[in-house]
Amino acid sequence: MGAQSHAEHQAKVTITCSYDERLYIKMLAEKAHMNLSEFILSYLRKDFPVNKKTPNKKTLAAMKEAEEGGGIECDSIDDFWEKMGIDRSV
Repeated sequence: MGAQSHAEHQAKVTITCSYDERLYIKMLAEKAHMNLSEFILSYLRKDFPVNKKTPNKKTLAAMKEAEEGGGIECDSIDDFWEKMGIDRSV
C-alpha cells in the first residue's frame, strides 16, 4: 500500500494539534527522513488490516510438515525435478 502505487486514489486528512506539537512532529519526521504524511502513516499502518490470503488445508499441512523437518531434501534443482517425477526434457 505504498504512496506511489495509489497516487491516483489519495485523500487529504486534517489533524488538529497545537503549533508546538506540529513543530515537534515535523522534527521527528525529519529525523526519520520522512515527510509528515509518511511519518504519521508509518505509525497508523501498524494497525491497518492486512489483506492476506489464508493458505488452504493442503498448503497449511505442507508448511507444518516442512517446519517439523519433514518433506523432501534435494541436492540440486535436477534432483528436485527427478523427485517430483517431472521429466525436464519434455
